[in-house]
Amino acid sequence: MSRVVIAIPARFGASRLPGKPLRLIAGSPLIAHVIARAQSVGQVRVVVATDDLRIAEVAERAGVEACLTSPEHRSGSDRLAECAERLGLSDDTVLVNLQGDEPLMPAACLRQVAQLLARHPQAAIATLAAPIDDAEQLFDPNVVKVVCDKQGFARYFSRAPIPYARDAFAVTQTELPAGLPAQRHIGLYAYRVGALRQFTALAPTPLEQFESLEQLRALEHGLPIIVAPAIEPVPAGVDTEADLFRVAGQLGGPSVPPSADAQPAQAAPVIEQAEPRRQLRLAFVCMGNLCRSPLSEAVARREAERRGLGRFVQVASRGTHASNSGQRADLRVQALGRAQRLDLTQHRSRRLSAEDFDGFDLLLAHDDENLAYMQAGCPEALRNRVQRLMDFARDSGLDDVPDPYHGDHEDFLEAYRRIEIGVRGLFDWIEQRTRRRR
Repeated sequence: MSRVVIAIPARFGASRLPGKPLRLIAGSPLIAHVIARAQSVGQVRVVVATDDLRIAEVAERAGVEACLTSPEHRSGSDRLAECAERLGLSDDTVLVNLQGDEPLMPAACLRQVAQLLARHPQAAIATLAAPIDDAEQLFDPNVVKVVCDKQGFARYFSRAPIPYARDAFAVTQTELPAGLPAQRHIGLYAYRVGALRQFTALAPTPLEQFESLEQLRALEHGLPIIVAPAIEPVPAGVDTEADLFRVAGQLGGPSVPPSADAQPAQAAPVIEQAEPRRQLRLAFVCMGNLCRSPLSEAVARREAERRGLGRFVQVASRGTHASNSGQRADLRVQALGRAQRLDLTQHRSRRLSAEDFDGFDLLLAHDDENLAYMQAGCPEALRNRVQRLMDFARDSGLDDVPDPYHGDHEDFLEAYRRIEIGVRGLFDWIEQRTRRRR
């Protein structure tokens, strides 16, 4: 499949089943089974979009890319839009959204939804459906129904029983009348990346909010959704503890029914460890590695110690244009450091190298110029490691840390202020994703 990417959004903090992507099923994390389903499609790029470093590690061990995204997204679609942006995907790329809790999704359906969108250039989104064959499903608000026109385009999605057989249901609601064209929606989507960007930029709509169905936003704003019957049955995903045991049985693993008082960690434990397997390696990057990046390195080292993460977080700094490696930090930065009780005496400038993209888990740019330079030189498979420091403090409204080199004392103080804000946001993000036993 050309110009097709299968993206798997996965967040750790699921409300109904915390830590869901890392829950063990048949000896492997749930997300690993989902990745295997995507890989079974063959010759297609697979990316896991996540806000959790542990999930990213599972993805990388499984041989696929991991794209680290913001923890603030309201939905998987928003997470995928950021992922598409970070990966530099073109507007006409077909992005298949495979939910991170669908370990039994048939590969044939993944191919089908991508091909469906490719065959309908007028569609913005493609998805699948299956016939409803019993009344209980039709009246269940947790089963989303879809009605389509003669060309297969969605006209409405609802939790209500649609279409509603007025005369038949006046007699009984326990049986479906013959020939009722009721379909349940299958939550597998393919987007054109340009349409995904457009969709996530739109404000939520009334129908979307009342029904709690994100796809209604697309319909209300006129984005066409093409729907086709799934060519293979699609088993239900994982939402509850009982689902974990059901899926384990289907995957050939242990299938012990949970007791009424079973705790989640006893039934299918979250992967956790007394100490992380390895350090998280951070590199702060500016232009000359003389002002901003050594200051960020010192602030981050202090913050790591303050939060008890000193053994876990390894901090360094680099310069994109550090022509004279081995230089000490700028004298003004050294003076500022002393005033803030930061030790910069051991700093020596180092130029960013190609090996650094593999050697660090995150490379943090201070401005758009640093970011663009790193993105241009970074291997595509590692590009998700290149981030902008202030993106970890979006609530601050600050985009970058301006270079103070040609400025005065106030410019250096402002750079320090922004670095402190960015580093605090970064470590908040790290702490949210690193569970450590006390």
